[in-house]
Amino acid sequence: MTKSQSDVFVMTLPPRLAVILTPQRHSVLFALKGIIAMGLALYLAMLMQLERPYWALISAVFLQVRPETGLVIEKGLCQIGGTLVGGAMGLLILATLLPYPFIALLALTLWIGLNAAASAWVRQANFIYGFAMAGITATLIVVISIANPTSTSSVSIFHVANARISEIIVGAVCATLVSNLLWPARVSHLLQKHARGALNQTLAYLELELNPTGTHTQRHTQVDALLQRIFPLSDDSSAVMYEGAQGPGRARAATVICHKTLSLIARIRVIGRLMRNHSELLTPALQDMLDSLRLSFKRMRETDSAEAAMEEVQHLRQQLRNARSEQSDDAPPLQRRFFQVALNLTADIILALEANRALHFSKEMQLRPQALKPYRDVQIAAAVGIRSALVFMIAAGLWIGTASPMAIMLMIMPVIFTILFARLPEPDRVLRRAATTSVLATPVALFFTLPLLALSNGDFPLLILILGAPLFVALLAISNPTTLAYGLGFCTPYIILVQPGNAMDFDVARVASNGLAITGGIVIAFMMFRLITPPSGPSLRRRLIRETAADLTLIGHHRIKEEGFNARMADRLRWLTICDKALPEERRHFTDLGLTGLNLGQVSLWVQGRIHTQAPAALLACAAQWQQSLADAYQACAQGHCDSRFRDNSERLKIAMAQAGNLEQRNQELVAGAVERIALTFERMASRMARTVEPDDISANSTASR
Repeated sequence: MTKSQSDVFVMTLPPRLAVILTPQRHSVLFALKGIIAMGLALYLAMLMQLERPYWALISAVFLQVRPETGLVIEKGLCQIGGTLVGGAMGLLILATLLPYPFIALLALTLWIGLNAAASAWVRQANFIYGFAMAGITATLIVVISIANPTSTSSVSIFHVANARISEIIVGAVCATLVSNLLWPARVSHLLQKHARGALNQTLAYLELELNPTGTHTQRHTQVDALLQRIFPLSDDSSAVMYEGAQGPGRARAATVICHKTLSLIARIRVIGRLMRNHSELLTPALQDMLDSLRLSFKRMRETDSAEAAMEEVQHLRQQLRNARSEQSDDAPPLQRRFFQVALNLTADIILALEANRALHFSKEMQLRPQALKPYRDVQIAAAVGIRSALVFMIAAGLWIGTASPMAIMLMIMPVIFTILFARLPEPDRVLRRAATTSVLATPVALFFTLPLLALSNGDFPLLILILGAPLFVALLAISNPTTLAYGLGFCTPYIILVQPGNAMDFDVARVASNGLAITGGIVIAFMMFRLITPPSGPSLRRRLIRETAADLTLIGHHRIKEEGFNARMADRLRWLTICDKALPEERRHFTDLGLTGLNLGQVSLWVQGRIHTQAPAALLACAAQWQQSLADAYQACAQGHCDSRFRDNSERLKIAMAQAGNLEQRNQELVAGAVERIALTFERMASRMARTVEPDDISANSTASR
């Protein structure tokens, strides 16, 4: 085959198949590291005469899913911590409920449900994995002990717990050592990639907002893509702490980029809405400002140099300052306010670029922002917890009803998958892929691995060579996000079916029955993901809007600052985009509503900061009343009507500012421009929501407001 023919062959391969047949260098290194880590874990577990050495392999596999050193260390710590907690809970259940196996299984079901629910309250995948390990370790200890009641004693229970914990810890330690010593990949490099993607997406969104031909759907798609860039940057930043003295500074820099990206989204939407919805208010000065912003964003997006982007935004900032100083004395307050918004926007871009520079050159980041916080909703956590508990209960029922040892497999892998995949955008699709390759694990084990191992006479290098060949292919799949589910769906069942160790058996019936049980368990988990989905209807939307309004109220009491507000709003925005996707196209306005709430927080923080400079008590009281009316008006526009009290309180605020005498005329005009712009936003959003809001949204929100 000539080179040109080879190139055509590679180009015509399906992308998922190309990951296996034409792997990239990083995929090959990833697979080699995985095989070495698993081989080392198996060798040590067999050397230590542990009862089930294959659990050390499974432990190493899960740690290798994210190969970056900091992530492996963090996941290893979470795995060890979850294993110890789960082991302690397993011993506690057995110590108190061993004579009552049905009650013990109910207690185990409750423990699994609690861990699954708790995993829904965190964002980082490593912490979710820690909760999964706490649930599954307790399951291994309790179920194995109950399955052999005649040989169970306090000594044997402790032996089982010690063996399970030791096996899992051995795998974690081996995977961590290999990750650090062989071809180490760094989280810092991953953060740089995330940051570059987030900044590029941000600049593209800034440009799109000011594009007269841009559509509402394009803006929504761009915001969704941008949020998908922010969260990996935030989630992975915790693991960079384990990569040297510069780790904490890099983590802070990544968080700064997240915060500034959210601030940029909020600020540019103010300008974009004015351009699209109130073109009659655009003065020549504002039109020139819009043209300058759009051209600068385009040049920043197209440049490959961070230094060139920094020079461009600094030039833009100076240009805006000059234009602001050249305004006439009778310039409208709205114009003055929008110049201030544009200047704040350039300041955010400069800080984001500085933070990006700190990621690359290990500069110390002086800012110490709050990490983005996960949205914690009881109903979402309950859905995740009930789903995992039901999967376990179904598996336990089959075990009790059939008395078959293979049913024990139903209680292990499906439970892990229901917890680990719960945070994914389409977990049912991921499980379907995992089920596909789990079916392949049985024939590979039966017709390739076990016959060859039976001829190996216990030779360990030959064991690793035979066992590692299918695992190497699966690890190549795990190295790519698009094929990760296929690789993971093969690896874990394959190891459980073969069960490599010191006293291997080659029972064909056991392998076939266990393979059927594992695949059946994954199918059950798939069905549970289809039947029990996290809420995304009116109830969740009401809670998201209500909690945003509550945070807006806190601003008036000085109990929340910009970083805290951004940190709490980020995941709410993600959930509002999920809510929008569940609605028809013409009713997808809740992302806009969430972004409006984000902007209202930014603006009201700025307004309150201006007003509270040496303000008398009367002005402070008026400002607090205005802030409360802003939160009420936000909830009102979500219901589809405009609260006239906001305009009334805005007029009172203007009068109070004039009477207080502590604000310069320029600041009074800026505040007046800001409140006028907010009023226009409420009127526009109320009009849009009135055409599409559901009746139960209106009635429930009205009840909540009363």
